[in-house]
Amino acid sequence: MPVKVKISIITLFLFLTGSLPTSAALLVDDCGGNGLGGHWSSYSDAYSSIDPKPFTFSQGGHDSALCARLDVEIKAGEQYPYAGMNTMFTAQNLSSYEGVRFWAKGSGNWGCQLPIPATATAFNHFLSPLLVTDEWTLYELPFSGFVQTWGTHVAWDPTAVNGVQWSVAGYPGTKAWICVSSIEFYKKDEAKLGNASSNPIVPSPKVNQQGYLPEAKKTFSLTLLPDGPQPGGSYQVLDEKGAAVLDGKLSGDTTDDTPSSGEKVLLVDFSSLKTPGRYSLAVGHLKSQPFEIGENVYFPLFKDALRCFYLIRCGTAIDDPLTGIKHEACHMKDASPKDGNAPPDVTGGWHNAGDFGKWTLEDSISCAYMLWTYELRTQTLANLNNQIPESGNGVSDLLNEAKWGLTWLLKMQRADGSVWHKVDTEDHFCFGTVPEKDPFPRYVQGAGAIDAADFTGVMAQAYRVYWKADQAFAKKCYLAAKKSWAWLEKNPDSVQHDPDYADGDPSQEKMWALGEMVRLTQDPALLKRFEEETPKTPLGPCGWMTPQMFGYMALATGPKTPEDLKATLRKAFSDQADGISEVSQKSGYRVALANGEYYWESNENLLGKTALLLFAYSLTGEGSYKEAALDQMGYLLGDNSLGLSFVTGHGGHAIQHPYHWDQAALGKTMPGWIAGGPNNGTTGADPLLVSIIQKGTPPAKCFVDACGGNGSWASGEGETSENAALLFCAGYLSGN
Repeated sequence: MPVKVKISIITLFLFLTGSLPTSAALLVDDCGGNGLGGHWSSYSDAYSSIDPKPFTFSQGGHDSALCARLDVEIKAGEQYPYAGMNTMFTAQNLSSYEGVRFWAKGSGNWGCQLPIPATATAFNHFLSPLLVTDEWTLYELPFSGFVQTWGTHVAWDPTAVNGVQWSVAGYPGTKAWICVSSIEFYKKDEAKLGNASSNPIVPSPKVNQQGYLPEAKKTFSLTLLPDGPQPGGSYQVLDEKGAAVLDGKLSGDTTDDTPSSGEKVLLVDFSSLKTPGRYSLAVGHLKSQPFEIGENVYFPLFKDALRCFYLIRCGTAIDDPLTGIKHEACHMKDASPKDGNAPPDVTGGWHNAGDFGKWTLEDSISCAYMLWTYELRTQTLANLNNQIPESGNGVSDLLNEAKWGLTWLLKMQRADGSVWHKVDTEDHFCFGTVPEKDPFPRYVQGAGAIDAADFTGVMAQAYRVYWKADQAFAKKCYLAAKKSWAWLEKNPDSVQHDPDYADGDPSQEKMWALGEMVRLTQDPALLKRFEEETPKTPLGPCGWMTPQMFGYMALATGPKTPEDLKATLRKAFSDQADGISEVSQKSGYRVALANGEYYWESNENLLGKTALLLFAYSLTGEGSYKEAALDQMGYLLGDNSLGLSFVTGHGGHAIQHPYHWDQAALGKTMPGWIAGGPNNGTTGADPLLVSIIQKGTPPAKCFVDACGGNGSWASGEGETSENAALLFCAGYLSGN
């Protein structure tokens, strides 16, 4: 079903209508016979339907009797379906003009495109996204906001613009329409709308919208503005009835956070409030989102983050009464191998990221996070019931979910011990289609050192974790780990080539496998190798390219690891945690992201650092590491410059439209899924995000909460390894 996209953060960047003075802009067409006299037409692929065809004007213009209207239904057939309408005219030199404007209304995900001679052959015209509503709205789109979204990029040339067109983005089943009137090119001094600031400010106090642990440090952040509250002023903490339970002064650290957020930020401590309850903060007339104080504030987040994995299972029907998410069993014939071998059975696993592909590396890291959560919080989670099909079988649902992923991994192991890299349609995407109706052939492909190493590491861990819960399964994992390790020893530098997860360096993955194999076998030769390798592949936060942290942790917690090595490993974790904490302390929002780290999946980068802080805390007991980890969780859950929780369903102002295929197809959002995060890199980015970046928006604010054909995949798409890191952090902080 089509998704009705509601934009939250992007509205801060849109143009605001005001009084409309007259101007002498270059009229393209008023749909009443005036303008450049361009030829109008409508177009579509060979499958999608459009009306009218051939093009004619329709009744009901904004300021005239007629308008250009197009109704579209996207139908299956083309890999990248398309439809739209345009007016083409004699090439115009628009060097002295600022942009194009028009009145429009409609529904669906549309973009305005400008063709120039350099894009005439490939049709990769310059595009600016439109967020249309069913009310007539004036749009003023500066040329600087137009970008090419595919094909070989060329330089923008305003000297020969020869048309304006409106194209729809969607997926099979999408129905959309648009009306356009009074199209013209305007000069800078003729602008009718005021450009929104490139640095939107949320003046309200920002809090961790999930909540705070009673005995932990509690802070809120306030943007300092010339006409806003200042240090020395007052604030109140209010209970649910609006009664003040704490009065305080606005005092604390003031940080110039301009490079990241474009703000000066005051951090205010209210740790004296420890009574469990639900509260909000008031600074004058400004009020925060509500939050809770309690011992178990992170437990609901942990359960939801874990539940997301059940909801993205592949190869099984989903009918979830808690979320209403429901679809038939999908991909029941996964998949054909590309190398010509007999088709294996690789059904199962989890859909990764927003799509329906399945990756060994992502699955392995996700399972490892689940198993580490269980290892470090066994007492709390031994009897976890998360209301999934396996619930009540005598095993923690954390282990039940991990077993789903591990079972798929076992299918990906080949007879020689190597491990398939992925199951995917590889760049044939069916965005917005329910998974059981995925029309594209799927292939199992690739096998290299990275996949074998990740597989070995998580299978070795699974052997010890499942030994008490399921010995038969534990033995399978043991044998699988040994088999892949043997292959890896013979093929240490084998690489696979994946355009989506490109990583030519297997050293970090091999370090994970080596650490786990040392703990599994207690082989002195392997132990010596690990000690020799640590300077070459040092400890670092886990990411999909850098999972060596798990190998370090395996030996740091191993009961038979020599004490001198344990001390070395504890110091390695402490050194990393100290560095992360130092970066955090320099940030106005206490986030451990330097200015240059707001890139694709910045939130996963941060969660990897948060997990490392919690590992370091578990090894050393150093309270500052836990405090720094809580600061990162606070940022992710609303204490940031956008005042936005990046996790669905958690926080009064949380993302509602993560870029996720199930979200698009089913029209339902699963709670507990985290978005990729702010990203100020234009490479591969979506038009919505690029339009924000090109305005000079501060890195920490380059985020768009939008799903759909014109959604933001470059800031809104999460992935399984990221959500697994979230469930680990939330699960660890749930305590025991």
